[in-house]
Amino acid sequence: MVTKLKRILLGKVFTQTGLESNRNAINLKQMHFSYKHKESIFIVNLASDSKHNLEKGSKNHKNSECDQIAVDIDRNLFVKYVLENIRHEPLPNPKPKKIVIDFSSPNIAKPFHVGHLRSTIIGDWGTQFGLLQYGLQQKKITVHDLCNNPIQNLYEVYVHANKLASIDDNVQKQAIKYFSDIEQGRSDLENWRKIREITVHELEKIYHRLGITFDDYHWESDYNGEAIKRLMETLEKQNIITTDDLGKKVAEFKNRTITVLKSDNSTLYLSRDIAALLDRYKKYSFDRMLYVVDNAQSDHFAAVFHIVGKLNKECTEGCEHVKFGRIKGMSTRSGNVVFLNDILDEAKQKMFEKQQESKNTRTTAVNEETCDILGTTAVLINDLKQRRQKDYVFDWDRALQSEGDSGIKLQYLHCRLWSLEKNTGVTIPTFCNPDCLTEEIIGEVVAELARFEEILNQSLKEKEACIIVNYLFRLARHVNRMFNELNVKNVDKDLGSQRLLVFHSARIVIKRGLEILGVKPLCEM
Repeated sequence: MVTKLKRILLGKVFTQTGLESNRNAINLKQMHFSYKHKESIFIVNLASDSKHNLEKGSKNHKNSECDQIAVDIDRNLFVKYVLENIRHEPLPNPKPKKIVIDFSSPNIAKPFHVGHLRSTIIGDWGTQFGLLQYGLQQKKITVHDLCNNPIQNLYEVYVHANKLASIDDNVQKQAIKYFSDIEQGRSDLENWRKIREITVHELEKIYHRLGITFDDYHWESDYNGEAIKRLMETLEKQNIITTDDLGKKVAEFKNRTITVLKSDNSTLYLSRDIAALLDRYKKYSFDRMLYVVDNAQSDHFAAVFHIVGKLNKECTEGCEHVKFGRIKGMSTRSGNVVFLNDILDEAKQKMFEKQQESKNTRTTAVNEETCDILGTTAVLINDLKQRRQKDYVFDWDRALQSEGDSGIKLQYLHCRLWSLEKNTGVTIPTFCNPDCLTEEIIGEVVAELARFEEILNQSLKEKEACIIVNYLFRLARHVNRMFNELNVKNVDKDLGSQRLLVFHSARIVIKRGLEILGVKPLCEM
């Protein structure tokens, strides 16, 4: 996105450096701002994809040819432009791209565990569902019996059936047969649909707590053996897949043979994803297709893109596997797998206790919704501050921390800024008078605010949420220092209003940053 501020600054940069005539040919990669208080200037550093010849005599550079451009901007001019433009919403992209994102993918009939937090419905479609069906029959439980806590009950049935299968091969054989029958349309899918409906209803409660909504649900069952039969025939006709000696449909990938379809024509994760990708391209005509799935699936998606690319190269040009690391040590204090709902509940309870203990808590803020948002904030920010592809060990205390660089501190700062705007009796001005804003800390804060757009661009480019999180932590430290050094009340009215403009601009950026991260900013706590 290109804001008015950026266009103005770029115009000044091009004019000062003698690059005005070549501006359309220059592709800027990054813009960085720094502040020198004693010299009363901001320095704009720009990195470009190519080298540029500068006019002789340019005092901003030692060399006549460079791929780095640095220009000094007058402090007052810079402060005015930043504070008068930061409140404006960015202009919509005149040529938006259509991006499809496949993420979350918890399993049917199983609770939403904490590992899904990093990828938050394809559906658990396979022999696993056959095992679940066997368990329901063995325990004589119907779907209608699952009224109370259905997901937990289904999960326990699945665990029971899995244990039986580990000691009795016949159980596994019956599960495989059941799955094969529903795959090939020889068995009714009604039971599956009911369980899927129950699962979605329960999962949507978790999604609501996380602020997640989906435009569409795609199920692996949509691409069962019967549904993708014609696609498999096409792949075979074009020699993309062949039949091996065991009757399996296979493809060559990375000098090895991989199975696409079982000998009984039952589908696999690979065959279903091949079908789903082609179906989505036909349905959405996407520019990009992103799969947010953990590192362990790298080979799988490489194989999907390779096979689909042979059939439709254009379809895979925008495809990307956005990898992330796993959360380790996911066990409760009783030693079982951690379910996300339990973590959010514990986080909410802990925040409720902290709110009651704190002397600064407003009475109206001690309520279930606020405590739930605070708990969710703590868990989300703790996860998003990690590098995406890095594994990390889950730690209860760290996930729910409220001190130091944490989601709770960001929420507290947003509330404090909101309170400042509402309770000081000072009006936020519609224009900036930089002559009133001479303090060093204001220059530091303005430089951080000016970086926000580039931070978003960098985060988008690298697909790293931690870039935004760490930026907000850094901005928060500067704003807290500003609280310590500057008064808005009990000073000259014009001075107070101009200072409030700086605080307000900081709140707007913190608010937008939290919302982009999927966190609902609070106004009191």
